Amino acid sequence: MRGNRLVIPLIVVVMAALAGAYWLGRSQPSAPRGDTESPAPAVPASRAGSAQASLRNESRARGYFAELQTAADGGDLAASTRLYRNLDLCHRLRSAAWSNAVLAGELLDTQTRGMSAAQLENYRAQLDGIESRRQNARRMSELCDGADAATLDSLVPSLRQAAQLGEPYARACYLAMGPGLDMRALARHPEWIDTYRASVPGMVEAGLAAGDWAMVNVLRTALQPGAEGLLGGALDADPAQHFRYLKLYRLGAGAGDIAVLDQQLAVAAARLSPQQRAEAETWADTTFRRDFGGRPSAGAPGLDRDPCVFPHE
Repeated sequence: MRGNRLVIPLIVVVMAALAGAYWLGRSQPSAPRGDTESPAPAVPASRAGSAQASLRNESRARGYFAELQTAADGGDLAASTRLYRNLDLCHRLRSAAWSNAVLAGELLDTQTRGMSAAQLENYRAQLDGIESRRQNARRMSELCDGADAATLDSLVPSLRQAAQLGEPYARACYLAMGPGLDMRALARHPEWIDTYRASVPGMVEAGLAAGDWAMVNVLRTALQPGAEGLLGGALDADPAQHFRYLKLYRLGAGAGDIAVLDQQLAVAAARLSPQQRAEAETWADTTFRRDFGGRPSAGAPGLDRDPCVFPHE
């Protein structure tokens, strides 16, 4: 039945919204000191409260993001992390509101006649989830709707700034997606591609020094033959380089990924000369011992992990 078909996607979306609301709720600052508001234009009494609230929200949002940006510019890693993650939530809120409306419409069109008691209970739970998500989105929008276009366009620069300060989630996502994380803003800022290309070598070096498995997984994916993306182009990938990162990731992979990686290694090795393979294996072994502790890491991500899914707590 249609009601049953909605269960899994609805649960996923509701959980994401709850997590987002929790993060924004924790990090929302008070209004900046010293701010003054211009007198509101004359409006009918029925609209005055709404107009003044909108002005306050807009002023608070501008001040909030400006304070975070100032702190991030001063090297504050926590502020930089909070800035890019909250901007990411604001971007996701746009599509989340649309998805919630579509799900709500489909759910309300569902015929409940003939449902069993268990199906009706499930249906009510989905309705409750829709309402909970709507309320969370409304609270989040108080912050996001007050941000101006320039602030919302700063997601990619904010992500890069956090990555350069050493935040591992930002580094993995920026390397994987770069300015492609926000294609609408990239159309207005094509210079971001040159900035990305210049940033990649330093971030890769820093990620290796930090023993960052998530970054190694991003490189393994970006360098494989036929992969499409900015990172492969920025690195001028070749078969030997691909084998290096594939071998390194294999050394630290979880048990569930070993069979797949061994198969990929066999195919990748066939594209190398014996000397190239020996040099790549030596590099991987040396890097594994020096930078990754010489042992598999419990924090190594699965092969299919999305590098741009951030924790919000």
